[in-house]
Amino acid sequence: MRDLLKIGAWNGTLILLVLLIIDVALRWTPFDEARHPAILDPPGYYITDTELGTTLNRNAPMQRFRFRGASHDIYTNEIGCFDAPVKLQPDQPYILAIGDSFTWGYAPLEMKWTSHIERRTGIRVLKCGINGTGTRHQLARLKRLISRLPHAPALVIHLYDTTDFNDDFTFPGYTLISNQRIENFASISLSDGHREPLSAARRAEIEDRISRPHRGFLEKNSTLYNIALTGLEVDARVERRRLLIEGKKETQLTGKYDFNLLLLDNKTYPYVATALEVHIGRIREMNEFVRAGGGRYVMFHTNSFRLPKDRPLVRRFTAFLDTFDPFLGWIPELDKYRFDPHWSPESNGKAATVMMERLTIRGILPLKEATAPR
Repeated sequence: MRDLLKIGAWNGTLILLVLLIIDVALRWTPFDEARHPAILDPPGYYITDTELGTTLNRNAPMQRFRFRGASHDIYTNEIGCFDAPVKLQPDQPYILAIGDSFTWGYAPLEMKWTSHIERRTGIRVLKCGINGTGTRHQLARLKRLISRLPHAPALVIHLYDTTDFNDDFTFPGYTLISNQRIENFASISLSDGHREPLSAARRAEIEDRISRPHRGFLEKNSTLYNIALTGLEVDARVERRRLLIEGKKETQLTGKYDFNLLLLDNKTYPYVATALEVHIGRIREMNEFVRAGGGRYVMFHTNSFRLPKDRPLVRRFTAFLDTFDPFLGWIPELDKYRFDPHWSPESNGKAATVMMERLTIRGILPLKEATAPR
């Protein structure tokens, strides 16, 4: 028995030593990004907004953005976009890019797909995406942005994402607690949209966690431990999706992205199906608003989360896209950050290439005098 214990102790020590060596070795690779906090927004980057819930601050100074990827500097310009100062000449045709985090850019300014298009075409592109938002937020913000600009854009590029319907369903979605954006609800009913607000105790708990981050020793120091945690989180999401597709009946949404609402059945969830029609109506309204100002509107879809085509709400939304003339197609599946669903800087360049090819085929690029704003 004593010999068995000695063998077990030696084997355990050897395993721990091997794991330690692997963990240290990973520190010298890009996988060490797994130790970064999931999201850490710089103070003052977001502000509270009575109409939108929260939005980007204007003229936010350069600060470091940390997430589970290659961290970089972020800031905003005079109209509240992660971009250089506007500096438009009178009647200068320009492109306005809107959308969620794929447009905002989990990459340095010069590596975003919007910057690639700007460099390759020589056309000023205003880079006005804002992460964690859907069409309702973006439409209201688009109107606000254009009212602040000297003239309307010649072209609006709307990069849509699969999660945008969830963002509209949960709008306004966020509140600010200790300079961090936090989801502003505890749950939302899928039967009637009833919103259960965050309790005072939950808000206090969140505020305490933000002000004094409770990251354990392994979470702060072990790359291997964080890789394992990320894998478990992904497995949990995949399992929830599988159960939903196989018939599990959800009653509420307890987080913006618990699961994609397009996976639901329109007969079981008529309220969600109606919300989808409203969502589609807002996309149409965005097109009509831009055209009324003398510009052109186009829409691309990131295809970031593949959805089964046999789901009723997926079919409904796909049918809308098939008949929506401004829709220029899906962006092919691109490489992601290792621990985040967003595109890598290299993939931003690939996305820009796809967009430019389709805009050229449609005759939208190069911008012509006929499409300049009135």
